[in-house]
Amino acid sequence: MRTVKIAFFDAKNYDREFFTKEAAKIAAMEKDGAEDEKIEFQIDYISDRLNPTTVSFARGHDAVCIFANDQITKQTAETLREFGIRIIALRSVGYNNVDTKSIMELNIANAAETPDEQIRIVHIPSYSPHATAEFAVALLQNLNRKIHKAYARTRDSNFDTDGFVGTEIFGKTVGIVGAGAIGKAAAEIFKGYGATVLLNAAHQDQSFGQKIDSEYVNLEEIFKNSDFIMLFCPLLSDTRHIINNRCIQLMKKDALIVSTGRSSLIDSGELFDALNSGRIKGVAFDIFEEDRQNLYGDDWAPSPIRDENFDRLLRLPNVLMTHHQAYLTAENLTMIAEVTLDNIRKIVSGEECPNIIK
Repeated sequence: MRTVKIAFFDAKNYDREFFTKEAAKIAAMEKDGAEDEKIEFQIDYISDRLNPTTVSFARGHDAVCIFANDQITKQTAETLREFGIRIIALRSVGYNNVDTKSIMELNIANAAETPDEQIRIVHIPSYSPHATAEFAVALLQNLNRKIHKAYARTRDSNFDTDGFVGTEIFGKTVGIVGAGAIGKAAAEIFKGYGATVLLNAAHQDQSFGQKIDSEYVNLEEIFKNSDFIMLFCPLLSDTRHIINNRCIQLMKKDALIVSTGRSSLIDSGELFDALNSGRIKGVAFDIFEEDRQNLYGDDWAPSPIRDENFDRLLRLPNVLMTHHQAYLTAENLTMIAEVTLDNIRKIVSGEECPNIIK
């Protein structure tokens, strides 16, 4: 039996629960296999994020498992190679926090000397679209019906409902910007509410539009006609600050915006001005500009906020923020643990792994 030692960085309690459970499940499945083919995982959970300072924790392991806040620079990659790390397993879809170019260069430089000891980078191909879509709708309902404020007021034994008037989704128009898998899941939910849904996507799925009786329209029509604007598009050069002062001027004064995508989809300075002046009614989002590292440092919880726009927005009564939890469901965490450990198992066993980043 081969023991694969994993240094698991930025470990949360839920990571420990789901990965420990999946490792035990794999061990039980391998119990009756051939001894020389068996693989068991020894996972060392490390609460710190991976960076040049904490990389020493990876010594003595075969793989590192990281999340979106861990940083693998060229220096860190070189140190990991010196430690004998041959697998970098991301339990996330995105991998912009990994200097893949430097790792590929390291592999090429050492190919002649150690052709079978290349560093492999693997990731999760996708999250459940339903988890994020459902969370986005929950954010909208919370923002629209002031549920978070009502909860806080009631906890203080204040039962006054003044200021809690919301609107119904039924009969309203919802604009979906980024009608990919998540946007489509959200569109179906809103059709269930009885809303008119407008779709916008780089690649239009007309059969889906017909299925839910919705049209694909341009962004100007989305901004002009929507009561609720939902952002699900990826952050690309042409979507950066897709919400800015120009398009805000097209919106209804009582429009609400919800984004579970990267916060740089929105120009935070121009958003603040619009919210503060009452040009639009409110906004909710699950991650803030630009990266969380810029806001919170390596240990975000008690750190002072260092982003002026974040600080200003957070103080507005018509802003609702959560911290990157749209994906956080038991179903998603189970899938992440299954796929991550299977990615590692495939590489160790010499099997083809479809989730290798090349």
